[in-house]
Amino acid sequence: MEKKILWTVSFALIFILWIKAGPFKSDAERFYQEEAPESSASYQDSEEATSNEKSYFKSHPINTSRPDFAAITDIQERKSAFFDYLSPFVNEKNDLILKDRERLTTLINSSKKLSNKNRKWVSSLRQDLKLKKLDNYSKEDLKVLLSRLDIIPVSLVLAQAANESAWGTSRFAIEGSNYFGQWCFRKGCGLVPESRDSDADHEVRKFNDARESVFAYIDNLNTNAAYKELRAARAELRQNNEEITGLGLVHGLQRYSERGQAYVEEIEGLINYNKLWRFNRNQPTEEPQ
Repeated sequence: MEKKILWTVSFALIFILWIKAGPFKSDAERFYQEEAPESSASYQDSEEATSNEKSYFKSHPINTSRPDFAAITDIQERKSAFFDYLSPFVNEKNDLILKDRERLTTLINSSKKLSNKNRKWVSSLRQDLKLKKLDNYSKEDLKVLLSRLDIIPVSLVLAQAANESAWGTSRFAIEGSNYFGQWCFRKGCGLVPESRDSDADHEVRKFNDARESVFAYIDNLNTNAAYKELRAARAELRQNNEEITGLGLVHGLQRYSERGQAYVEEIEGLINYNKLWRFNRNQPTEEPQ
């Protein structure tokens, strides 16, 4: 009798633990599951450019001069100048990402082991995207990296830039080439906000040019734990062979601002009112097998 009771209690305990362990994830959910972040950064935190980006900036200088947006009194003309100025930088960053995605997808679909060269490249890429470097990489490790290595649609970038920089006329855009309100936490790394609380230590990061600001913003959305939902929505669009759009990702920006849903709706309104989807480009849909 005692054995029967013990068996019944054990079975009940195992069943309870089984229930608590759920819900179980589908293959698609496991495919795009991200690793736990090593740290939780500020939502608009912006770290130094990676060594790869620094090398790229040095070897690919830009000669585009920044328009004086405040001097353009016609609203439509100012908007047009703003879009024309920033969109090439977004496309440049996305082109680099798509090139790396193509190489990574080839490695995932290959039956061969990673060469030393490719392993070093993967390690460098994972480091840039705030994932742990490993001695060896499985297909699943590469797929996790692929879900983080993806574009941010031009429409979303332009809408946030317009909102955060007051169409390029804010102090931070003019003095620091910062179009997205990105913060930094090293003394002297940027501009001190006039409204900063006395006990706060953040600054608004100062960039050399608008391109660096755009690159840092996209890196932030691709790595910060606050935007995991945005990346999950993007991965689902990829899996379903659907176009990645700003309207498809905008709800992943809940934590970009303390205003939460009101901020999301504002960005969504900017995209719709200005028909910013016209700046998006169709993306390749071929995915790893």
